[in-house]
Amino acid sequence: MARLIQTLGIASCLGGPVQACGHAAELLRDEFTRQPVPHAGLQLQWHMLYPEKKGSKEARLSRLYQKASEFTCYWTEARRPFLVIGGDHSCALGTWPGVLQGLPGGDELGLIWLDAHMDAHTFATTPSGNIHGMPVAALLGKADERLSAVYPTGRFIQPENLLLIGVRSYEPAEYALLKQANVKIVFADQISDLSQTLLAAIEQLSRTCGMIGISLDLDLIDPEDAPGVETPVPDGIKAAALLAALASAKRHAKFCGLEISEFNPESDRHAKTLHLMRAIVETFYAD
Repeated sequence: MARLIQTLGIASCLGGPVQACGHAAELLRDEFTRQPVPHAGLQLQWHMLYPEKKGSKEARLSRLYQKASEFTCYWTEARRPFLVIGGDHSCALGTWPGVLQGLPGGDELGLIWLDAHMDAHTFATTPSGNIHGMPVAALLGKADERLSAVYPTGRFIQPENLLLIGVRSYEPAEYALLKQANVKIVFADQISDLSQTLLAAIEQLSRTCGMIGISLDLDLIDPEDAPGVETPVPDGIKAAALLAALASAKRHAKFCGLEISEFNPESDRHAKTLHLMRAIVETFYAD
């Protein structure tokens, strides 16, 4: 019998500079429709969310991520594994606040943030003004007033329960925020074996957290293997290493969900990144 995974497509690029990122969920859904998973090992049950057409960017994101958080809150309460396909990485402002709200009383969420960037700016420090560079600050409860208005709950991730892996591009202000909060960062050049790094992160979080999630920005991966990303950074993790790491970790009982973001079809070549995104989903969820 096929494993059913609740899948939320957040069809928005409002938090980043590239419009095409908003099509990621539709493109992946169409890819799975064209080529179903062999042997019926996996079935994705899709739910699509689109931003409203009117209002300020921040007001539209606030309403969008409130709706997204209602999905992940419900699935967390029901103990259903989920997949979120976002546009830009500000989608994390919907996904993980919902999980925090849905956790049983007293439980903590552990979050593994796989990303070339720290995403820990606020509006006070951002060089770009793009909200996709801010979700980590918001999830830690370090947002300024303007960013807080986009965040849908009053619950936050404890700094010791957030691990950043694969970082290789950042600004001093966000590094200072994370250092001050005492968040653990594993830089890309410190990783010799991603499987070992990921398993060690899971083991650490398992000691204190009732549930664990993974938030994956596709720019974690080397641009040779994943050209179709919004903000590519050289010298990333090889695709094969990521798939091997996810395969080694996927059966952990505390996993609640996987979030994938920042696919840019306009810079993809021969659908290489789209097919890799599908491979990531199959590796993590298919039997």
